[in-house]
Amino acid sequence: MTVAAYSTENGMPIIPTTGAPATIGKRSQSIRAYQPRRKPQSWKTWLRNVWVWAAAVVAITGGASYGLLHARSSGKVAAGEDADGANRLKIVRIARPEEAERAPVVLPATVRPWQTTTLHARVSGYLKAWHYDLGARVKAGDLLAEIDTPELDQELAEGKALAREAAAAAVQARAERTEADADLKVAEGQLARLKADLELVKSQLVRREKLVVNGAVTREEYDTFRKQTEARTADVAAAQSDVDRRRANLATRDAIIDVREATSKSRESNVGRLSELQTFKRIVAPFDGVVMRRTAEVGMLVTSGQDALFVIEDNHRVRVQVSVPQTYAGQTQPGVTAEIHIPEAATGDVSATVTRIAESVDPASRTMLAEIELENGGRRLQPGSYVQVQLTLPHAEVAWTIPSSALAMRVDGPHVAVVDERDQIAMKSVRLGRDLGSRVVVLQGISGDERLVVNPGEDLTSGSRVRVNEGREPAGELAQR
Repeated sequence: MTVAAYSTENGMPIIPTTGAPATIGKRSQSIRAYQPRRKPQSWKTWLRNVWVWAAAVVAITGGASYGLLHARSSGKVAAGEDADGANRLKIVRIARPEEAERAPVVLPATVRPWQTTTLHARVSGYLKAWHYDLGARVKAGDLLAEIDTPELDQELAEGKALAREAAAAAVQARAERTEADADLKVAEGQLARLKADLELVKSQLVRREKLVVNGAVTREEYDTFRKQTEARTADVAAAQSDVDRRRANLATRDAIIDVREATSKSRESNVGRLSELQTFKRIVAPFDGVVMRRTAEVGMLVTSGQDALFVIEDNHRVRVQVSVPQTYAGQTQPGVTAEIHIPEAATGDVSATVTRIAESVDPASRTMLAEIELENGGRRLQPGSYVQVQLTLPHAEVAWTIPSSALAMRVDGPHVAVVDERDQIAMKSVRLGRDLGSRVVVLQGISGDERLVVNPGEDLTSGSRVRVNEGREPAGELAQR
């Protein structure tokens, strides 16, 4: 009887060989049977099994990834994105232009006194005394110093003597003219008498001429009257010549009077000039002010027009002078608001307006001088000090300000990236004005209602599509760009 037994180790059946007896013993309860030896597994079989397991793992992993990606794609399509890659559009932030009404300009300026003068010596001499020192406040007309001028004093005395001499010569000339006028009148009277005698003799000669024809008078008597007529005619001619000579002499006397009177006036003018120069021996203050500098010393030799003795400044009011660059000269007009900042003052800025302008640009510095007048009570502003003036200038034309980060500097100049209603990019060239730091003035290129891309990259070109982020841009996307 053939018995099939199961191995107690692996549960596999043990099939005995045909014809081999199986003996079942009572003591051992074992089954003896024939079992064939297993053949060892080759390395090719082992390698094939490894590849099978690896392929299975790759297939499972790929399927899971595909399912996850498919689920994401399906979710984005459900959210309204295009299926052709809209999820790859660049996200941008936008900014709006703002109208630039006024542009503050900060410029350096210098404080000048209301008026200042340097007092020089007008006459030469020696300084006799000085009466006011540095920092002294003076009134108009106060005597500052005195100069001793002995040479000028002698010259004045000589000039006065010459003036008196000229005046006397003019008086003498007028007297001689009066005498010449009297002589002329006598000569004219003598001429008139001789003319009367001549007329009488002529009339008698005419009567004698008629009588001599009738024989009433003799020829000798007629000749006598004729000769008397000729003599009277010669006397009249001589008297006429004397009158003409005396008239010429009278004209000469008039000319002499004019010359001597002119000489007298000239010498009187010289005396007046020297007298005026003597007044400059006293150096006086021309206006109320402060002595800012004194170089006068007693006994020093003073030369006319060369030595500066005192400097006087009137600082009850001051002029703040600022040089406005040519760029802003056309916008700077009297009345423009100004803020004056004094670095050393702790009381704050001073508000004022531009008082006057030069209305022309200095070709050397290309700037226009503007002045601001200020009261200087308490000497708050010291002449010569440095201050800063902030002018609030209106723009000459309509302008806009945009964030500096909205500019794209390209090879052909500054541009801005404008997002249209279809979320497409249009690159526009702009002309820039002043740089305000975080913002910049745009003079041309935009109309004010554009949506401008903030931080436009080089990859943005006209026609590119973007996705606008109306809110705050995430930090991760900022880092990626």
